[in-house]
Amino acid sequence: MPKLAISPTFLSEFSRLENAIQAAALTAVQAYMSGDRDRLEAVADTPGPGIGLLRIGPEWSGVVAPATGPGDTRCLVAVRPRDEAIAYARGLRPAGGPEIELVGGGRPPAPPAGAPKVTGPAALADALAGSFDDWRTTLHPDQRRFTDAHFTGSAQVTGGPGTGTTAVALHRAAYLAARDAAAFPDLDRRAILLTTRGRLSARTLSGLLDRLLPDADVRARVEVATVDSLARGVVCEHTGTVPEAISGDALGERWREAAWSEGLPYSGRFLADEWEQVILAQSIATCPDYIRCERSGRVLHLAPEHRTQVWETIQRYTAAMRVSGEWSYPQIAAESARILARTGPRYRHVVVDEAHDLHPAQWRLLRAIVAEGPDDLFIAGDPDRRVGDHRVSLASLGINVRGRSHRLRTVYRVSQEILHWAAPLLGRPAGEGVGTPDGRGSLLNGPEPAVRGCVSRDEERRALGDQVRAWLEAGVAPSSIAVAGRNQWVVRGLAKELTARGIPTAPLDADDGIRAVRLGTMHRLKGQEYRCVAVAGLSEPLLPPKAAIDSSEGDPVALEQVYQQERNLLYVACTRARDTLYVSFVGTPSRLLPHIDPVT
Repeated sequence: MPKLAISPTFLSEFSRLENAIQAAALTAVQAYMSGDRDRLEAVADTPGPGIGLLRIGPEWSGVVAPATGPGDTRCLVAVRPRDEAIAYARGLRPAGGPEIELVGGGRPPAPPAGAPKVTGPAALADALAGSFDDWRTTLHPDQRRFTDAHFTGSAQVTGGPGTGTTAVALHRAAYLAARDAAAFPDLDRRAILLTTRGRLSARTLSGLLDRLLPDADVRARVEVATVDSLARGVVCEHTGTVPEAISGDALGERWREAAWSEGLPYSGRFLADEWEQVILAQSIATCPDYIRCERSGRVLHLAPEHRTQVWETIQRYTAAMRVSGEWSYPQIAAESARILARTGPRYRHVVVDEAHDLHPAQWRLLRAIVAEGPDDLFIAGDPDRRVGDHRVSLASLGINVRGRSHRLRTVYRVSQEILHWAAPLLGRPAGEGVGTPDGRGSLLNGPEPAVRGCVSRDEERRALGDQVRAWLEAGVAPSSIAVAGRNQWVVRGLAKELTARGIPTAPLDADDGIRAVRLGTMHRLKGQEYRCVAVAGLSEPLLPPKAAIDSSEGDPVALEQVYQQERNLLYVACTRARDTLYVSFVGTPSRLLPHIDPVT
């Protein structure tokens, strides 16, 4: 009976064929192995004997070649349209085994560095071997004690990249929903809130929760929403009008105008930060309170007489905002917290993911939206992933986690090699603050991150296209690959390159079922997780962007904040990869890449 081996490179190509062609190919293979030798067709002018075609249909053929094995064994190398299959067959010669060499000598060129392969301990072996969709909901066995615990009050878990803070928050919400359904079977209202900072993160959490809670009644007990959408909803219910929040860029421009018109010796960026990080953060309502307040974290000293001038300017500006119906997001959160203080809580339990980027006003909203008591607030986050500049004392906001605060130290969602490479981006040794019992940074091991310095934008785009193609040919699902740049200009160039290669792309917030490489800006990677991540355009002056530096208006404090926010953003983007990381730049690498040499 004839036998058919499969080339090692065949399966990744086969997986990208349309379902109908795959089915026809499998039928042809079964027919051949059952003895239908008429399906084999010789091809003239091949460089070696035994190379031919396996007839699949009128338009498609499989390319076969002799292979080492018992009896009549052949190797299926590729499935192509008929004309392409003939040309492919004429370019092969048998190498004495199931692998095929190209005419001219040598094997097919190896893919670029970074073909994904990650290994881990036995406890995670099954999860690593399964689909990446299943992996996204995998919880390390040691962390079940946090998700299923009963706390006498609010609780907090923190952890560095790869420690699974999001997975813990997700499973905590699922546990609370199941417990609530058992305790209150006759109540069907949403009793648990799972909240996060960004819309894409909320959408991702909602989809993962659908997988964890297939029971519709249990799932219906959890509402997934961003903090900003919650705040806007509360204000709208109370006033009948949806508050219009203006963008950060527009807000910064208004503050610059205010500083110039008032003749203040401070930049618009300074005024904006003073308003958000001091006045709104501490909920200061009077000038005397502002004069007396501690301005923790604000380097520039303000004398009492200067504080009065700053206060008056800020009050005039914010009054003009109210007249125009303009809001900042912290303002909306503060107003919603005041409303909830009068109307009362709405949930029995609240689970907070990405807690590190919340403003104090948003924390006041969350404190007011759930009654104080057992298991009221469960908070998950990582200060190293803070992209904003909000440092919060939870106790000062009425959230007491003393004795119920835990640090996750088992890293299992990003490889040790990526963790080690990314740590210098924050200016500290790899793995500081996290570690496993045996002293390693992560339980997973994979390839070293690939760093590519290029001499031109075209070269950078081509190299990235080669890398993405290599990942796809290695069998990585397209939706498990993310490509990012610092701005939309970089992203558009990468999109053109991938499209020209026939690689489908989709936005980072595309539905999970879309088979396409995810593409977007670095900001959009927050809260996401992929097998493979490519970050391009890490050059001067793209990172930090010139516009961000200019916005500091020469204020050294504001400038350092810009640099730190960009470091954190880059760190977040690079640690979104579980298996493989690829980064590239043109010419001079960003100053935020201290361990990378420029192209010479």
